[in-house]
Amino acid sequence: MICVALGWLTACDDNDVKDSATAHDPSAPVTVDFFMPDSGRIREKVIIKGENFGNDKSKVEVYFIDELTERPATVIGVDNTTIYCLAPRQLDGRNRIKVVVDGKESEAETRFGYTVAENVSTITGSASNTGLVDGTLSEAKFSYIHGIAALGNEAVLIFQRDNASVRYVSVPDNAVVTVHNGFQGAGPAVTSDKTTVYAAGWNSPHVIYAYRKDTGWAPMRVGQIGTTFPGRIRGVALDGTERYLYFCDANGQFGRFEIATQGVELLNANTGAATSDGCYLVYNPRDNYFYVSCANKFGIYKMSPDGQEVITYAGFNGAAVVDGYVDECSFAQPNGLTLDEDGNVFVCDGFNAYVIRKISVLDNYVSIIAGAINVVNQIDGSPVDARFNYPYDIANDGEGNYWIAEGWGCAVRKYAVE
Repeated sequence: MICVALGWLTACDDNDVKDSATAHDPSAPVTVDFFMPDSGRIREKVIIKGENFGNDKSKVEVYFIDELTERPATVIGVDNTTIYCLAPRQLDGRNRIKVVVDGKESEAETRFGYTVAENVSTITGSASNTGLVDGTLSEAKFSYIHGIAALGNEAVLIFQRDNASVRYVSVPDNAVVTVHNGFQGAGPAVTSDKTTVYAAGWNSPHVIYAYRKDTGWAPMRVGQIGTTFPGRIRGVALDGTERYLYFCDANGQFGRFEIATQGVELLNANTGAATSDGCYLVYNPRDNYFYVSCANKFGIYKMSPDGQEVITYAGFNGAAVVDGYVDECSFAQPNGLTLDEDGNVFVCDGFNAYVIRKISVLDNYVSIIAGAINVVNQIDGSPVDARFNYPYDIANDGEGNYWIAEGWGCAVRKYAVE
């Protein structure tokens, strides 16, 4: 049991916090005097002292403001002079705290020191023990993996290239289960509610399957892209409407598949993103572009949803691992990519790199965030100490975890950020 005491308030459980009878006075200012503790991590219990907070929790908002944006805290309880809340996930640093009560604002004079904790761990699989074996996380064996979908609640679907199959991995259940044999798909797309996963076959005619939570992730054929896209398709992505699956084949043809009607539309026959095995892509609602990785050209494009605008966004400076701004940096082999909630782009840089890269939305700077350049291994620990064996695809579960499918490593890794 965790108990926090400050003056009149002693809280031994979140449900024990009671609102007082003193209402907010709209004619008087709202003031913030101090808060405690002065530092912490995500879900840190923070008590804010001040005046005129009132007793209606629905009218009280607390924001932790970092370099990028305002992030709402979870308000647990309120007394006219005290707010009890949980700190949200933030950027590392000294961040501001703002209280808003029924439209009136007040900000603390001191800042909250937020510390980001990061760790890389192996969930299941190993490069030294490969195959197609279900069972517990420690018993399961995998072949070459090149696609992963994050389902939330510490669960993923992985797509194997060798021993072609789709497999469900659950940490809470300590289980790996094959849900689809014989299908070679990669770069899946997940609906926003994480109840459905879509994937296209790597080779023409690119049959599309849906995997639904309510059917135990069993495969359901929903159509095919067809032979008008003869090049390999490495990945698909949903746009904001979740009506279409977008893709870019190995010949650089950009198109979309309408899920309800099974209609296929060619949007741009010559994007320039031609690559031997096709491209991974992800949709960014913040700028309404698809980010498309092109391994053989060592760069990442941005494409408009209509396919008419194609921007050489990051890299394209030869095969290397060089950090820097998007027009200066280099990639060795950019493959799978994902976004975080702020719009930062995370990229698996594969062969001759073996690292995870990040493109910052703050300044368009590309940097290594985990692994070591051209060092192949499977080592857990801090991002600096961690080592990867061909990170191929990556997925954000929205809970602070980035799930990584290793190709030659035949393993599922997790990069946790709190």
